[in-house]
Amino acid sequence: MPKEEYFNKKGNFKIEKLISAYKEYVKRRSLKVFLEKDDSGNYKSIKESALIYSFETFISAVVSQLNGKIYREAEAGLGKTDMILNFNGKEFIIETKVYYAPKQFTEGKKQLAYYCESAGLKTGIYLVFKPANQKYPKSVKEQTETINNISITTYLIEYDDTKW
Repeated sequence: MPKEEYFNKKGNFKIEKLISAYKEYVKRRSLKVFLEKDDSGNYKSIKESALIYSFETFISAVVSQLNGKIYREAEAGLGKTDMILNFNGKEFIIETKVYYAPKQFTEGKKQLAYYCESAGLKTGIYLVFKPANQKYPKSVKEQTETINNISITTYLIEYDDTKW
């Protein structure tokens, strides 16, 4: 893997490239293997921890080859971040959520902004996992927005929970 693929001319890591590759992987593979079953054996939900594990497992080879580091559950003020990536001393805080409702979606962005502020970072990455076969409000979209003076970029990871 050419290093230029993941770093711009200024040496900054292109996180969007890594997330785009993961999104393609999820499209091909699905995440059904991570679905929990109820007492009757029916699929019911997916654990957020399983999804962050899927993401971390996928990106770990790339991060390692590029001499980056991954920190899980790192302390950030009054809580723990899901993940911090570090490349050449520059950190990216990543917060993950499973989409359940608009309020929870918005609260997750505020939580991430708080973590970034506590860590002295100006940007954060918000990964939201959502089943592809459900309808969502227009407010649930990929975008970059400013929350409490922190730039938050939302990426939607759609998965087909019917596909193996």
